Amino acid sequence: MKSILHSVDTLSRLPLFTVLGLAIFLGGCSYSYTHTSEMGSSSMVLREDIKLKWTTLGSFKQYTGPQNAPELIKTLDEDYNRGHSKTEVSVYRKIDGINTTSHTSKLTISEIDARYPRAEWLQTLLDRGITIGNIHDYSECLLKRHTLALLEDNPNLRQSKILGIPPTDDWETYKAAYIDKLVTDYTKARKS
Repeated sequence: MKSILHSVDTLSRLPLFTVLGLAIFLGGCSYSYTHTSEMGSSSMVLREDIKLKWTTLGSFKQYTGPQNAPELIKTLDEDYNRGHSKTEVSVYRKIDGINTTSHTSKLTISEIDARYPRAEWLQTLLDRGITIGNIHDYSECLLKRHTLALLEDNPNLRQSKILGIPPTDDWETYKAAYIDKLVTDYTKARKS
């Protein structure tokens, strides 16, 4: 009889140990988001990379609040700052099947924020019809500032038509065309 009671006692402890084990396992997990995109011609490619990593699932919630920069920053900025791991933009050429990097930008978040403040940048995109529904959209919008900085720092890239934007020596004209392209690409992606 003691062995039967002992078995029941063991079974009653099983859920506790299962829950405890899952809590330990999930507590040690991290959740990653990586976005990589490439655009350009067969000979010259612009590559954007952003890596985010979190230890909780809270970062993956949908954003349903107002589409304005202050509210988005208030809601999503903490998760973005906590999870941001790396942002890199580079341009490479394919020569005989080998990728040769010709330009790279690894500006820090504070350097990009100083050049293109988040609130202004986000509001510009929102005013043009882009909507942000989660941390992924938010991070991709902020990533585009890094690409803009690389293009600003390398006028020869602007002349190469790497993004299909007509070349110009006037930076403000080029920047406006870059934002137009972002909006056009966003609109096309939403339709498909």
